[in-house]
Amino acid sequence: MSSLTTREYWESGYRQRLQLLPEKSQGFKNYPSYKILKIKESVGFEGKRILEIGGGGSSWLAYLAERYRSSTFTALDYSEEGCSQISNYANDNKLSNLNVLCGDVFDETLTNEKYDVVYSHGVVEHFTDLSSTLAEFAKYLDVDGRLITFIPNMSGLNGFLTKFFNREVFDIHVPHDRESFVRGHEQAGLKILEAGYLCSSNFGVLSSCFTKEERWKWFLFMQLTRVSKIIWAFEYRFFDLPLSRTFSPYIYAIAKKS
Repeated sequence: MSSLTTREYWESGYRQRLQLLPEKSQGFKNYPSYKILKIKESVGFEGKRILEIGGGGSSWLAYLAERYRSSTFTALDYSEEGCSQISNYANDNKLSNLNVLCGDVFDETLTNEKYDVVYSHGVVEHFTDLSSTLAEFAKYLDVDGRLITFIPNMSGLNGFLTKFFNREVFDIHVPHDRESFVRGHEQAGLKILEAGYLCSSNFGVLSSCFTKEERWKWFLFMQLTRVSKIIWAFEYRFFDLPLSRTFSPYIYAIAKKS
């Protein structure tokens, strides 16, 4: 398999961050994070060993380690900058249940430690061979462990807009839809427990297309994010709008070893 990104790409992204802050899941402005949290918590987090692949500088680990003190959390990342950020956060906030494993996820020597839950956000779509990548991730699972994988939905409108705003960003993603994503899990020898599109809208995910405020494109992006916030406010107060291949910003899957 081959990666569509480089180590420097991730190092640079972490260096641009001013401060590591825990993920927020309260209020309508954080509605997508609330929906992601519900998917994670559906497998049970109390008293578990949990690994985030690509967890350097993870706002999710910062949040979850505080929320679930009875569980142990580990960040696995090959970015030294990302590992340093999450390690410093754990030390500064006295989170003894938050550990850091700085290394390559494909290093076989790291798979000796097994976990009850392994999850990743926006990682597997950067590799050309989805099934081989997932098979490697599954090596970190304990016998009855759960693998939770989230990716951006690049097969719909957000993918089209990513290509429009910044073709280079689009080109480092494999544009999976739900069907190809599920197929990749099955080809990796995994049993799908649940899979689908997630959230009705989130144009905020397009922020990675911009390194600076680029006049009219940036203006258009900001208007789109306002549309998403209006939708979240409605959903938060009333009911969720339909999920779809066209508009949903994420695809997820929960799987286990067959």
